[in-house]
Amino acid sequence: MSSATLTSTLLICTVGGSPEPIVAALKQWQPVRVRFVHTPQTKCDVDEKVIPKAREEGVDLDAGRYDLFELPDGQDLASCLDNLRQLTPVVSEWAARGASFRVVVDFTGGTKCMSAAIGIQASRWSCVFSYVGGNERTKDGVGVVVSGAEKIVHQTNPWDALGHQAVEDYVVLFDQHAFLAAANVAAVTMKRVSRPDRKRELSSLEQLAKALDAWDRFDHSTSRNLLESVTKSANDLRAVLGSARGDRVLAGAGKLAEHLGQLGQATPPSRHHVLDLLANAQRRKDEGRFDDAVARLYRAIEAIAQVALKDGHGVESTEKVPLERVPEPLRTTWTTRANEGVLALGLQDAYALLAGLNDSSGAEFQSTGLSGTRSPLVARNRSILAHGFERVPHAVFDKLWTSALSLAGVDATTLPSFPTLAHRSEASWSPPPQ
Repeated sequence: MSSATLTSTLLICTVGGSPEPIVAALKQWQPVRVRFVHTPQTKCDVDEKVIPKAREEGVDLDAGRYDLFELPDGQDLASCLDNLRQLTPVVSEWAARGASFRVVVDFTGGTKCMSAAIGIQASRWSCVFSYVGGNERTKDGVGVVVSGAEKIVHQTNPWDALGHQAVEDYVVLFDQHAFLAAANVAAVTMKRVSRPDRKRELSSLEQLAKALDAWDRFDHSTSRNLLESVTKSANDLRAVLGSARGDRVLAGAGKLAEHLGQLGQATPPSRHHVLDLLANAQRRKDEGRFDDAVARLYRAIEAIAQVALKDGHGVESTEKVPLERVPEPLRTTWTTRANEGVLALGLQDAYALLAGLNDSSGAEFQSTGLSGTRSPLVARNRSILAHGFERVPHAVFDKLWTSALSLAGVDATTLPSFPTLAHRSEASWSPPPQ
């Protein structure tokens, strides 16, 4: 029994003037169902030539096992492509039935436009390509295959060759920080390819994107574990991205892992947490998501005060500040707010306490214009992600960004940064040799 009979096969084949190639495909794949793609000129050939010829060769297709699919103009590539899209739901439904359901596309018959169109369209399907050729041809070896000399010369999963298109889509999404979408592209393509090395390469891309997606969601432990997996599959990453680009990405991943290690060892609040918040805000800004960016900046500015109070003055938490640690005249002012001798301080109060303790960050907070009712922080409070229904403008982010970097005493170029993948001068995933 051939391997073709071990699965339930849907055969989609283009119909040309000769029935022999189609019959050869039917004999090879033993399909459960067939879709004959024909033109008005070859419609009758299915029942008058193909089916009788197949029966002579031992393949008996009754009328309930095949359907006709007509292309109005076999010489119009655009028309063929537009019509063949209608087969996508048919293919998807068949493949969705389970692992034993296979789609085979044979593009031997029909016009060159028909073959090109179904090849282009089927490159988006999870399928096997089939082509009927032969060693014996007319016209001194350059004509059509001699009848009776047909054989299947290709049994190729197109995704093994065309997966580089998915990698290119992955790169675009990855560089837009759409990491979850990029990971999904790699995961879906990984299911479609057959070659083990291609699967490993796509898996390394999926792990990389998932690592940075987890980081963006502040799931640092998951991100660290995934980055370790990426490092272990370094050769696969180099294979899919190219040596130079792969080495660059791996070097960047190493620096990120180092930062994650420092972040994991630090007890919050810490400077490492501040840097991570600032970097996250920068990525949201790069995406044009200013409300999200400012929400992170607000938290970073608050964290800067918390770190200063903890490291410089022994105040472990702004949620539980002993009233006795507050200098005058703030202590008198805040006495009525104390609950059993303990205060909970918000962002503005935390910097007021720092100023009262003669900490330079308190004075700098005031000098940057972040204190008071005209502070750009007020715009954050009005944001739909805080207490209002307004969108945060670009100018507010710029003001808060400059102030946050100044308060943190950091240059933006030193923040932990994610690698980018676009590198047009270097080829990425090349088709496998045939």
